[in-house]
Amino acid sequence: MERDRYKEKVMEAVSERQLASVMNTTKWTELQTAVHNTLPFPPPFQAKYVLTESPSPNEFEDDVWYFGDWVEGLMPFYAVEWIRVRPRRVVNTGRLIPPELIDITEEFIGILKEYSIPYYRSNDSIYIYGYTSQTDKIIKD
Repeated sequence: MERDRYKEKVMEAVSERQLASVMNTTKWTELQTAVHNTLPFPPPFQAKYVLTESPSPNEFEDDVWYFGDWVEGLMPFYAVEWIRVRPRRVVNTGRLIPPELIDITEEFIGILKEYSIPYYRSNDSIYIYGYTSQTDKIIKD
């Protein structure tokens, strides 16, 4: 099966790169469910997969207007190397009025703490690792 072969390739790359697993399917599912059931909107994120060279979307330095795809955008969980979440969203209210920034960072971190999901915070971004070679910056609450 093609799906089995893909998973095998991911696991080979994890082993070759000597990456340590940080998340598992249960943790990813808990996070995914909590995001949909708790937050006012699914925050946008940038995802880096084990078998890809660069994250998607390539540019993710500024706040955006769109939602994150927390269902299909994270699948399959075993292939996610990391995600970079910006739990903020720009909402345009009109041409003459500056856009509103909705920030749900504290609510998002609350979910991470509630489900004991390790993360790393840098500026306006929160990184959640599926696999990593360095665990020294990850916060475990």
